[in-house]
Amino acid sequence: MRAFYNQHIFPHILDRVMQIDSMSEARARLLAPISGHVVEIGFGTGLNVAYYGAGVKSLTTVDPNQGVGRLAERRMDQAAFPIQHKLLSAEKLPFDDASVDTLVSTWTLCSIPNVAQALQEIRRVLKPDGVFHFVEHARSPDAQIAKWQTRLTPIQKVVADGCHLDRDMFALVKAAGFELIEQQTFEAQGVPSIGRFMVMGRATPRG
Repeated sequence: MRAFYNQHIFPHILDRVMQIDSMSEARARLLAPISGHVVEIGFGTGLNVAYYGAGVKSLTTVDPNQGVGRLAERRMDQAAFPIQHKLLSAEKLPFDDASVDTLVSTWTLCSIPNVAQALQEIRRVLKPDGVFHFVEHARSPDAQIAKWQTRLTPIQKVVADGCHLDRDMFALVKAAGFELIEQQTFEAQGVPSIGRFMVMGRATPRG
């Protein structure tokens, strides 16, 4: 029953929620400057495709949920660049060491079971001068909200395909061996306070 929900019902909920104005504006800010050959983890329903700039030459996507992939097919067909989709988890990326220039994650790190391993994989496949671009919801700096994020995460994981409300994303990225070359926080309007705090950043492998 849970597998049916995650593959056939949740993707439609996700697709609608992720199109609110504040989320779309964040996508545009993150993705517009990106160019070249791009790898995206957590491709979801393909909403990012319309926000990539004209400089993108190709996109390779990684997502383990077959249900969201089906919703993404129309957007993939309309893309101005070739897209190759891989039905895999970010915890084991199918790329050689130091082979990727640009890697993108939008509202994905929250749902990966072993997020530390996924970030290590991202670091492994990025070239020394490669860039990891990400926007995620994160643990709120408001102690009261953060307390409720921790309390509600077990429920959120069930209803939102593994999503954690209470991850400190900047700390996780830095702990994985990245240097943040750009970082900002914002509150996404139209999102309940429990998930409104967002982080956006660009990071390169450290050392």
